[in-house]
Amino acid sequence: MSYQLDRRTRRDEDRRHITPDSFFVHEFPLLAAAHGRLVEAGMTALDPPPLTVEVESSVWTIKRGGGTVDVERGAVEGALAVALDPGQFSDWVQNQITLNGLLTARALQFRGGTLADVSIWDSLWVALLEGWTVIDRHLAFLDRKGASLDLERSFTPQDDPRDIEHFLREAGFVHLKGWLDPSDMPRIMADMDRALPLYREGDGKSWWATLNDGTRCCVRLQAFVEHSDTTARILASDTWARMRQVLAAQDKLAQESIESRTIEALFKPVGVVSGPSDVSFHRDCHLGRHAYVCSRMTIGIPLTPTCHANGLLRVVAGSHRVAIPVEIAKACPYLPIVALPTDPGDLTVHLSCTLHESLPPVVSERRVMYTEIPLAPFDGTGYPTDTSVRYLREQVNNILRDADANASATSTMGG
Repeated sequence: MSYQLDRRTRRDEDRRHITPDSFFVHEFPLLAAAHGRLVEAGMTALDPPPLTVEVESSVWTIKRGGGTVDVERGAVEGALAVALDPGQFSDWVQNQITLNGLLTARALQFRGGTLADVSIWDSLWVALLEGWTVIDRHLAFLDRKGASLDLERSFTPQDDPRDIEHFLREAGFVHLKGWLDPSDMPRIMADMDRALPLYREGDGKSWWATLNDGTRCCVRLQAFVEHSDTTARILASDTWARMRQVLAAQDKLAQESIESRTIEALFKPVGVVSGPSDVSFHRDCHLGRHAYVCSRMTIGIPLTPTCHANGLLRVVAGSHRVAIPVEIAKACPYLPIVALPTDPGDLTVHLSCTLHESLPPVVSERRVMYTEIPLAPFDGTGYPTDTSVRYLREQVNNILRDADANASATSTMGG
């Protein structure tokens, strides 16, 4: 098997304040010795400028260094320069937050480079910190017998569980066909309609978007299981438990409680012009904390049919194995992009490290529910403390209130 779910290398209890001088003098050389060739290979293939990091009066530049990566004091001409405060720097070097996370929060100032350069350096940085390969031109997708994997394949409950678990780990996603009763889906949609009046914009438990006629509409209901007995029954069913067992294989997943679980019900209306409805390619660890929580699994429950006409989920196969930069995936991906058309009763599964996007509907509204299944805690008792990233995710509805908000996040220093 090519990949294991548990990629965690860091614990929140080990988090400490790290200064630039301490990191670049003492820790960077060790990381460069361990992972520098991966970073240099990514820089050679993607050709970003050097990275200058400014933290108050401390300035350091990271650049290629003869088959590895090197660092020197001061700035260099032609570099991408990012300005971080001491707290941001400390979180960044411990994978608590990424440059993309700071960008989303409108907290990143940069100059001398492009948005693509920032995205590339996010991938290079996780390669340095965690040894995640950025480029593998020979990446193969193989089934359990060593034959080429059919990335368009779906799996029914009658298929061999070993094929399902292997496909998920090899491709980073899997389409489960006909695992739920399709007659339950209209009941859940009726529950959504009944629950909708209980949510208000700004209530902290719903997300909202703007349509092309200027109206605001709710696009996400959080903690939806409280409003849907049918959903609660599915989550407590033997079928759901079997699905979890098949996906887990030898990995240990967190125990779940329907009462405490957050499952989100999403409306995908036609004509959204701004807001967090259909998000282009991203990872669920896009904002940070890959080394603390990955790989989690996100389970999608389509309530309506999905296709190119009314929107669907697309994934970048293998992007959990190769840290392809997000902006490269959007413009010129070097890994296969797979669309997942589904029917009610199907499930989609993707890993938190897998690049994925939601295509907007153009003909009719679609509806879907999502829930997340994390790995079991290291010590079997507590769960990772998701700090600023979870808060940031919950603020996305405000951060992306309109298209201009997202565009303003790319402004440069002194601009």
